[in-house]
Amino acid sequence: MKTTLFIQQLGDYFEMYLPKTGGYSQNTITSYKDGFRILFKFMDEIKGIHHYLIDYKHFTIELMEEFVIWLEEERDYSASSRNQRHATISAFFKYASRREMAALSAFNRISAVPSKKTPSVAFPYFTVEEIGILLNIPDISNRLGRRDQSLLCLLYDSAARAQELCDVIVGDVRFGRPTRIKLHGKGRKTREIPLTDDCSKLIKQYMKSQKLDNEESHIHPLFSSQTHEKMTTACIRNIVEKYVELARIKCPDMFRETNYSPHSFRHSKSVHMVEAGIQLIYIRDFLGHATIKSTEHYAKVSQMAITQALTERKIPNVIPVNESNETVKKSFPEFLQ
Repeated sequence: MKTTLFIQQLGDYFEMYLPKTGGYSQNTITSYKDGFRILFKFMDEIKGIHHYLIDYKHFTIELMEEFVIWLEEERDYSASSRNQRHATISAFFKYASRREMAALSAFNRISAVPSKKTPSVAFPYFTVEEIGILLNIPDISNRLGRRDQSLLCLLYDSAARAQELCDVIVGDVRFGRPTRIKLHGKGRKTREIPLTDDCSKLIKQYMKSQKLDNEESHIHPLFSSQTHEKMTTACIRNIVEKYVELARIKCPDMFRETNYSPHSFRHSKSVHMVEAGIQLIYIRDFLGHATIKSTEHYAKVSQMAITQALTERKIPNVIPVNESNETVKKSFPEFLQ
């Protein structure tokens, strides 16, 4: 079957450019493929064009506007998910535009479709006290409890993403002063993270109890499921949800957020580092962010840090005190009274 130039270049993009030239991870490539699957569905069901007949000439501003509206209204995509799909398709056209003039024109048309503004969403994180409670809930008298406690401690101490923790093997942990752990991040980038002494001791005890402290276990996953297979992100999510629920039962006045996840441990570590006065540039490298812009939102999160800073700085009080004059008090916002 004869295919269009668009389909040919799309095949090269997924088979050659993304995995080999670009060095993208399999997770990222899968996400990109999902973007084009939904595009093909739209073209087939709404526009009556089979995927193998799609060519650059079809990509007009009107078509892309119709596509993103269809994602929201018919597929119930959020604004951020809609923007992500649009960005995925634009990334391919940018690649193709350097190789084919027809693609360049299509890329210019697609780029003219603006992203939709998304509301700023506060991410859920744990306070230091809540982290302390969570890490002490697992029952360490049994094998699974010891695994869960070690996993949660490492999830917080390293601020690792769930997938990064799944990919850690025994050989990635190098005990010393300090102990360091190698994390395999997005885009096949690796970084070494120092662990605290307490976390290091806990991991060493866990490895000994699991008989992972030998040369033969060097390439074995650090954490395994109950069926002794490599841990998955879904498994880590289940573990987090389990202990958050137990923590809520134990401390009903705490853990007030509704959507805690494994990433909440990463958020928590980042906020706590900001509160401790660590500079953003160091937090950026610790988290494996490409730019400091991705790290800056942690500095805006903690009202506790702001309150503590204002209290400890002992800023001179220049506000006049006049107990008999209520207008003085009312002239300031409530949070300053």
